[in-house]
Amino acid sequence: MKKIITVMLLASTGYQLDAISSVMNHRLVSSSPLLYKVMDYSQKELSVEFEPWVGGMFDANHTMANLSPNGTSSVVLDQLGNGDINPEWMLLSASDSNANYASVVNFNPQLSMYGLLFHCYKQFEYVYFDVKTALVECKTNIDVTEVSGGNGVLAPNFANMNQQVIYNASEMFTQADWNYGKIGQSNKLIGFDNIQVTLGSTADMHSFWTKGTKSYFSGFVLFEVPTGQGTTAEWLFEPQVGTNHWAFGFGADVLVAGDCGFSLTAGGNYRHFIANWETRSFDLVGNGPWSRYLGVDLVDSTIPNVGQPGINLFTQDALIKGRDQITMYARLQKRFHGCLFELSYNYMHSAAETISQVTALPQGYGIFDMNGTIGGSQITASHAMINQSVVQQDASPVQLVAADLDLVSGAASAWNSNTVAARLQRVQENYTYGVGASVDLAHSAQAISSWSVWANFEILLS
Repeated sequence: MKKIITVMLLASTGYQLDAISSVMNHRLVSSSPLLYKVMDYSQKELSVEFEPWVGGMFDANHTMANLSPNGTSSVVLDQLGNGDINPEWMLLSASDSNANYASVVNFNPQLSMYGLLFHCYKQFEYVYFDVKTALVECKTNIDVTEVSGGNGVLAPNFANMNQQVIYNASEMFTQADWNYGKIGQSNKLIGFDNIQVTLGSTADMHSFWTKGTKSYFSGFVLFEVPTGQGTTAEWLFEPQVGTNHWAFGFGADVLVAGDCGFSLTAGGNYRHFIANWETRSFDLVGNGPWSRYLGVDLVDSTIPNVGQPGINLFTQDALIKGRDQITMYARLQKRFHGCLFELSYNYMHSAAETISQVTALPQGYGIFDMNGTIGGSQITASHAMINQSVVQQDASPVQLVAADLDLVSGAASAWNSNTVAARLQRVQENYTYGVGASVDLAHSAQAISSWSVWANFEILLS
């Protein structure tokens, strides 16, 4: 009860977390109740429903507030250390002797999804089962545009015989040596969304019946079967379909149906996601946002001027602990002349992720000294930040260990959103068909504002 009260208080304040994260989770389709038809508990029937569905994201600035180093969609590159990022850490250096590469980079995140939703339920006299899933293609990209700049050469402090020359920000964020955390290329993933299975029981609430209304109660348990692989961290804002986390929970609905054709269904559910391993990128404790992109090298290297991308070192498998999710909804329907019109609302809260364990970092690496070299002299700069051009050298070499990873930076923050939807259906004796649309309004930094539209085709059998 205390946990539920806390959730409600947070929801009422519309709080937003300020942490910059390396992951942006999408809301699952199969657990979004308004996208599927609500069960009519007054009828004992078999329903099979298919819905061609299309969705997309809007309010890109809100999404970048959770991802960029300064919390905005525009980032200043300045090799002299006066901006948000010193591009030399990412091997981008000005071609002239002043070493003053400077530009403004604009990020525009894009998300689109489309597919086929599937919903089947069967009501018996006192019990029922309900199954929801979807076959979905998810496409994501963070489009990168740069104003000024474009005059890059190979950063001298990181010179390597086999290193590619990087001329601009787009090449910097997609360089071949980065195995993770890349930005600026469209990616897609096709697969089945998690499968939600609900088992419930219904009861006629005769004591609440009136002359013009009838009431029904349903209690249920639910299970969520994972269908995805979890995050891979190869790209920032990567496409995701399904998860690799099992979930279980419970909930209840109340239906009040009037003889006048109006009906109201209200309810909610709670679910708990079980822990599992995923791949995540991490910033460093005390080194600030996007320190995951700092250069690193072996402390005992004998080669005097090599640097390696820190993102490859700071991306590790992480144990995402179990977390809770609460969903509440209300649906108002009106039947008229063989048609059905519905307005609905859904509030969803998903607790912040917590990472309890990561795999060990490879031994012997330290943060590259921007003003010198690690090789031979064994100098490191353990306090360096991504915007600096002049860094503080360590008195003695400092090797990086797993404890240096800021675990919060690799975890998704809490998700709070409000969804409104409407649907119009033609209702026949053995089938229905119609259209619908929804808008999901982000209420926290992690949440994504999105829209969707669909058509539905349903077969009804006794």
